[in-house]
Amino acid sequence: MFDSGLAFTMILVSGVFVLVTMYYLVKLLGEIFTKKRKFEGKGIKGISVLAFSVLLILGIAYCLYKSPYVLFYGITWEMIDEFGPSSLIKGVICIAVVVPLFYLYFILSYFFEKKDDKPFFMVIVLSILSAIGNSIIIFIINETLNRVFNDETRTAGIDSGLYLYYLLGILLFTVSAMIVRKKLITITSQVVYDKRIEIINKVLKAPFDKFEALEEGSIPAALNNDTETVSGFVNAFVNGLTGVITLITCFIYLGTLNMYGMILSVFMIGLAVGLFLIVSQIAEKNFEKNRDIQNEFFKYINQMVDGFKELYLNRRKHHEFKNDIEKSCRDYRDTRVKGEFNFVGVSILGEILYIGVVGIVVFTFPLILPELQSNTLRNFVLVYLYMGGIVNQEIFLVPHVMRVMVSWRRITKFINEISEIHYIPEETVVTGKKETIEISLKDVKYQYKSENEENFTVGPINCTFKAGEIAFISGGNGSGKSTLAKLITGFYKPDEGMITVNGHEIGQEALRNYFSAIFSDFYLFDKMYGIEYEQKAEEIQKYLEILRINDKVSIKDGMFSTIKLSTGQRKRLALLVSYLDDLPVCLFDEWAADQDPEFRKYFYKILLPELKARGKTVIAITHDDRYFDEADKLIKMELGQIIESKKRPEHDNLTVESA
Repeated sequence: MFDSGLAFTMILVSGVFVLVTMYYLVKLLGEIFTKKRKFEGKGIKGISVLAFSVLLILGIAYCLYKSPYVLFYGITWEMIDEFGPSSLIKGVICIAVVVPLFYLYFILSYFFEKKDDKPFFMVIVLSILSAIGNSIIIFIINETLNRVFNDETRTAGIDSGLYLYYLLGILLFTVSAMIVRKKLITITSQVVYDKRIEIINKVLKAPFDKFEALEEGSIPAALNNDTETVSGFVNAFVNGLTGVITLITCFIYLGTLNMYGMILSVFMIGLAVGLFLIVSQIAEKNFEKNRDIQNEFFKYINQMVDGFKELYLNRRKHHEFKNDIEKSCRDYRDTRVKGEFNFVGVSILGEILYIGVVGIVVFTFPLILPELQSNTLRNFVLVYLYMGGIVNQEIFLVPHVMRVMVSWRRITKFINEISEIHYIPEETVVTGKKETIEISLKDVKYQYKSENEENFTVGPINCTFKAGEIAFISGGNGSGKSTLAKLITGFYKPDEGMITVNGHEIGQEALRNYFSAIFSDFYLFDKMYGIEYEQKAEEIQKYLEILRINDKVSIKDGMFSTIKLSTGQRKRLALLVSYLDDLPVCLFDEWAADQDPEFRKYFYKILLPELKARGKTVIAITHDDRYFDEADKLIKMELGQIIESKKRPEHDNLTVESA
C-alpha cells in the first residue's frame, strides 16, 4: 500500500506545481527582459549555491531513477511499465518536469534580483517542499520498520537503499526551511516597513482637525504593535501551510493503509478545529478589549514623559498618576491573560481528543478490523504520534491569527480615521516668496464641536491682512483667537465663507505655503528641515547673534548642537527657522510670553518692524497691550467674534477691525 500512497501524493502535488511554476517562470523571464530584475554575480557565494543546488537536483534525479528498485523490492522500470503501478510512472514524469522548472525559476530569481521583491510564491513552494521532505521522513521510517521486523532482514534499510530517501527527505526539509526562514525575515521586515510608511504618509497628509481628534496613543500603537503583529502573519501563514501540507500527505498515506482510520482522524481533528472556532470568538473579543487598553496605556506613557516635571514637583499628583498607570498596565496584562486562557482549555481538549484517536486505534482497530495486520497498526500509531506535534503547532497558531485579525482591523480603522485631504494639484500651489500679497477672510465661519457635545462657533469673520503690515490679535482665553489663527494659516477649513489671496479663492494647502508660524505649543525639531542651510551659513550665524543664542547653539550639517534650552531660548531658535523660511506671512502665537523684558521689547520694537520693512505680513497673537502701538491693525476677539476696539489717543496710528 505504501507505493500507491507515495505515487498518488507525487501526482497530486506535482500536477499543481507544473502549472503554477510555469506561470511564475514566464513572469520572471518577462521581468528580466524588461530590466526590472538586474543580474547579481554574488561571487563565491553564488558559485557555492549553484554547485550545491546542482548536486541536490542530481540527487533527486538519482532517487527518482532508483525508485522502482528501492521502493518495490528490486523491480525494474520495465516491470513497472508492464505490470504497474502506472501511477508511479506518471508521478515521476510530473516531478521530472516540475523540478527543473522550479529549479530554473529559483536560480534565475537568485541571480537576477528585483528591488523590494516579495517572493511569496517561492516561500509557499519551498514551504510545501519542506512539508514533503518532512512527510518523506515518516514514510521511509515506516517502510523501513516494516522491512526489518525480523533477524533475517535487519539490514534491509541499508541494503535496499531506503536510507537515501531518508537523507533526501532531511535534505529537502532542511534546505527548504532554511531558505524560507531567510526569505521570511526579508519579507516580514519589508511588510513592517511598507505598512509603517503607509500609516506615516496617511498621518502626514491628514487634515489637521482629523489629526487633533485622534485618540492619544493610537499613532504609536498603530506604528509599533499593530504593524509588528500583522507582519508576523506571513511567518504564521507559512508555518501553518507547512503543517497543513504535512498533515494532508500523512492523511493520504493513512488512507492507503486504512480508509476508516483516516476518516476517524479527520473527524476528530475537525471537531477540535470546530471548538477552536467557537472559543476564538470569545478570545477575539478579549483581544479587542486588550487593544483598547493598550491605547490607554500608551496615553499614560505619553503623559508620563510630557508631564514628568509636574509629577516630579507634586508628590500627591505623582502618587495618583502612578496608581492610574499601574492600573492601566495591570488591566493590559489581565485582558491579555484572559484572552490566552480562553485557548488553553480547548488546546488541552484538542490534545486529549488527539490522544483519544491513538487510543481508539490501538484498542479498537484490532477488534473491529480483525484482518488488520500488526505492521499496519504500528504504522498508524507511529504516524499519529508524528502528526501530534504538527497538530499542536497548528492549534497554537490560532491565538496569533486572532491577534493579527484584531490588529489588521485596528490599522484599517486608524487609516480611515485619518482620511486624506483633497490637495490642490502641485502646479497650482505657489509660495509667492517675492509676491506682494493680501489675504482676506470673507464671512468665514468655523464650528468646533467638543467631546461633551458643546459647540463653539468662530465667525463670521471679515478681515484683511496686507504685506508690509503688522496685525495684532488679542482676546481672552476661549475668545477664538487661536482658532482664527488656524483658519488663517489653513489648518482648519472654513465651514462657511472663503479665504482669498489677492482676490482669488485659495485652498488650504496653497494657503499654508505662504506662512511661517510659531504657535504657543510649537515643536522644535533638532534639524532644520526644508531650509538650504549650506547656502545660508552666513545668514544663520548672523541671526544666532541677533537672537543672542550664538553662545548656546551651533549648527552643523543642518543639525542643532542642542535643543535642551529654556523655553524662551527655544522660541528664539524657532524664530531663527522662521527667518530662514523667508515666506511672505509670519504668524507668532504668544511668542514673547516666555521672553525676558529686555528681549520682549527687542521683539516688538525691532524684530517685528524689521520684518515689516522687508515687506512681510506680520500677524501676532498677543496680550502685551503696552506694545499695541507697534501694530498697524488690532483685531480683538470675544466669544468667537471680532468686536470693536476703542481707539486710544496715544494709538493714532492704529487701525481697528470691527465686526
